[in-house]
Amino acid sequence: MKPFFNFGCALVAWGELCRVARTRNYPGRLDPLPPQAFCQGRHNHQFVYASSAQLLKPYQAILLEPLWLLDQRQDGRWQLVATALGNSLNLRLQALLRAWMSAIPQAEEAGPQVARLRLALRSFQGEIGSLPPSLSVARQTDGQSPLVRGISPYLEQISSIVQLEDARDGRLLGGGVNLQGPQAEQGRSGQGWQDLLACNWQQILQFGHPPLAAG
Repeated sequence: MKPFFNFGCALVAWGELCRVARTRNYPGRLDPLPPQAFCQGRHNHQFVYASSAQLLKPYQAILLEPLWLLDQRQDGRWQLVATALGNSLNLRLQALLRAWMSAIPQAEEAGPQVARLRLALRSFQGEIGSLPPSLSVARQTDGQSPLVRGISPYLEQISSIVQLEDARDGRLLGGGVNLQGPQAEQGRSGQGWQDLLACNWQQILQFGHPPLAAG
């Protein structure tokens, strides 16, 4: 896959998550970033916000937003779905992230030196109603948003998108986009913000559990 196409995939995915999150009245004020704001991550399938390391250094905890799922509907349109807080995926994410990233505790509410984490994960499940029983939602999903047309070739390459912002005022602190492709095995434990940004979210959520998605 050509490097410029990889880069374009990351920019498109980041911009769509920003746009949809704004329409869902999330507290952040994320806007699409200029191309120069991103740089190559730890491998050629990853792009990260270049200022992440500096901006995240003072922060001591994370506040998890409910997980977003990126998928293609049966009618061919792509959608980002905001899961319910009680969704089993969110409970799994909390538990596994707590075990893998003990260096960064999870906060229960916004506060000083707390970064809000927004994660969108490719689910490969089609319509959200087709999720298997082991991943069923505790209540109806909070909302669905079809994405703009004509970007399917870019979204097909996405594995995950993560955005970090100040939990109180919504300032962008960091983030990154992982594309589909071979990636290094995830370490047994994370050591800090850079590991959080570089991690393989698909692997984190599937480790020792039924698969999140086929393929």
